[in-house]
Amino acid sequence: MEKDLLTEARQEIDRIDRELASLFCQRMKAAEKVALYKKETGMPIFDPVREEKIIEKGGERVEDETLRAYYVNFLHSVMDISKAYQKRLVSGM
Repeated sequence: MEKDLLTEARQEIDRIDRELASLFCQRMKAAEKVALYKKETGMPIFDPVREEKIIEKGGERVEDETLRAYYVNFLHSVMDISKAYQKRLVSGM
């Protein structure tokens, strides 16, 4: 019985991971557009005010206080990845 619960939980994680991969790709496509705009206008990749607003707003979406801290950490990681990708695009790589 316990193994069935484990199998079911892992299948759910696999399904969620597929959705996350799709959403990640969508987000990075949007980041490409941002990078192109920033390159054309000479704006810096890193906008600390905007990033803090995104992190704060994202944290507010998670009601569970314990999970909120982990989600905020997740958002920081996503933002770091996005900035690295944008820097790569802006530098012509």
